[in-house]
Amino acid sequence: MREIGYAVRGFLTVRKGSMRVPLRGSLALGADRDSGLFTGDLSLDPSTISRTAFGASLFSATVQIAAESPVIGVVDHEGRVFATVMVDAVIAAAHAAGRTLISGCSCRTSEHAIVPLRSKPGFSLEQGGRLVGSYRRPPFTGCGWVTPIVNLLVAGPGNAVVIDLIPVTPGAGCPATPRAR
Repeated sequence: MREIGYAVRGFLTVRKGSMRVPLRGSLALGADRDSGLFTGDLSLDPSTISRTAFGASLFSATVQIAAESPVIGVVDHEGRVFATVMVDAVIAAAHAAGRTLISGCSCRTSEHAIVPLRSKPGFSLEQGGRLVGSYRRPPFTGCGWVTPIVNLLVAGPGNAVVIDLIPVTPGAGCPATPRAR
């Protein structure tokens, strides 16, 4: 089994693109060269999103997306990736018009979201590339009096994810850079 490490860069959309949450982190895969099967550990950094109008902050939130299962998948004979991961989301902090609406880690999805990821044909595990998917975000719980508002704005179908996997140079912890020709 070969080990492959990636830097993860991308975003997820909230309710058909009305808001984007940046994604940054890492993915460590173990892949079987013969079968194309792989499994891996996804780790994502907390993200902050905000909206302003006329230079004033209307809204900001800190979101943590955490993988609750290994990423599992396969690369088929045409080089297409089919993978799945289960994730939870926590809104660790939210502020609107200068007021704290959410703090702590109790505002979270009530169950895991199942996120399918796919690539176009020609994907190479060694070179990395783009994975995309769409999923249903479960309702949130533990958000206090704003729970119904949170669910109205972010829970449900129509959420998309776009992830670029950038190979990491072994031992260096840095993304690999293309060589000049």
